[in-house]
Amino acid sequence: MKSTKYTRFCRQLFSNIFDRFNVSETNKNNILEKANISMVYQEYYSMVLMNIIIGFIASFTSTLFLYLLLPNNITSLLMLVVTSVVPFFIGMVYLQLPTAKAKSRGKNIDRHLPYVANFINTMSVAGISPSEIFGTLAGIELYGEVQKEAKKITTEIELMGLDAITALNNAITISPSRKFKDFLQGIVAVLQSGSDLAPYFDRCVERYMYDDLSDRKKNLDSLAIMAESFVTTVIAFPLFLVIILSVMGLTSGGISFDFLYIISLVILPMAYCGFYVMMKSGMGEEV
Repeated sequence: MKSTKYTRFCRQLFSNIFDRFNVSETNKNNILEKANISMVYQEYYSMVLMNIIIGFIASFTSTLFLYLLLPNNITSLLMLVVTSVVPFFIGMVYLQLPTAKAKSRGKNIDRHLPYVANFINTMSVAGISPSEIFGTLAGIELYGEVQKEAKKITTEIELMGLDAITALNNAITISPSRKFKDFLQGIVAVLQSGSDLAPYFDRCVERYMYDDLSDRKKNLDSLAIMAESFVTTVIAFPLFLVIILSVMGLTSGGISFDFLYIISLVILPMAYCGFYVMMKSGMGEEV
């Protein structure tokens, strides 16, 4: 998410409101940087406030038009509920978005870190400097969010003229992944001590590969349990239910199919969606 003419307009419109409150600018900006949102906090939260206002106006006018067409208690209640829920929902989504995106980016970085460490270790053995390593890493899309972190480090080194240690320290401050922070902190410590980076990278690769293997085994165990639950609840159970109801229908002279309609059209689709979300989460992917 980047700054646009709309977000800059929102910032200008509500700038006086944010000046009245004593908000920790550093903490707010760090959260947005971890979420890879290219805005300062005044601009982002001004956009959130504007979206809430627009949502309220749009929901109020649409429900008011409906009420004028069909003036009754149901439409008046609908107007009250919609004009309350829509702005609240918009506000909650945008307020939680930076934290959610930062957590998602952190998981993505942790998932790619073992292979990134192996890549960096290989280049380090060849005698390539850390700045050149991160410059090369910044051009490889295979490594997901790690590539974006490497781009930030490379930009500060090449365009802003910072040294590698300062750029790495800045990356440590804004990184959403604790593992990646520790990894960069170790690089900084080795560089400051004047030691060789190769042994450090060897230890990191061994440790991260072991942790990755353990995490994958846990995910596979979780997926196996969910697969068994899936077969039992949404495949076997509906079949047994249909058989039982059919037998009961033959013995009692007829049954109502309303319950079967509810199961097939409401409960089963919800169960499929729930298992899909859980299995995606169990595989360590973003939902």
